[in-house]
Amino acid sequence: MLSFAPFLLHPKSVGEIRLQTTDPFDHPLIDPNYYDDVRDVKSIVEALKVCAQLAETKALKAIGTKMRKQKVPGCEKHTHMSDEYLECVARTMTSTINHPTGTCKMGASNDPTAVTDPELRVRGLQGLRVVDASIMPEIVSGNTQAATVMIAEKAADMIKSAKL
Repeated sequence: MLSFAPFLLHPKSVGEIRLQTTDPFDHPLIDPNYYDDVRDVKSIVEALKVCAQLAETKALKAIGTKMRKQKVPGCEKHTHMSDEYLECVARTMTSTINHPTGTCKMGASNDPTAVTDPELRVRGLQGLRVVDASIMPEIVSGNTQAATVMIAEKAADMIKSAKL
């Protein structure tokens, strides 16, 4: 079996996480807001078309691959592989691929959307820093692990130097 799974490296749509209550043990309200920006939908539809074209190449056919004609539940009303069908598939089968970022954005003091300052301190709270991928103002074009290690190393240096 061979699978293609296109995803957006730099989505235009932006979600949000909000507190549900003042109780820190209550789960937050999470709205990923997938495909709010029509450019994201169009990009994924085009990517799905490219995947379908790849599946039909001589090289892949030579090793016995073929497109599975499975209908996605909820998308049956659309013509298979039409733009409308592919948009329905994208909206139905979308998920986060384990690398969310930007929920505690780091930024300058005049940035009203920033949660942390450039030293990763949470604004309005004393003695609390955020040291993970959530401080990235923009997602990197690949796995976030290396960037997260760099953030942690830099934070360790800042904390150590503040204590000396």
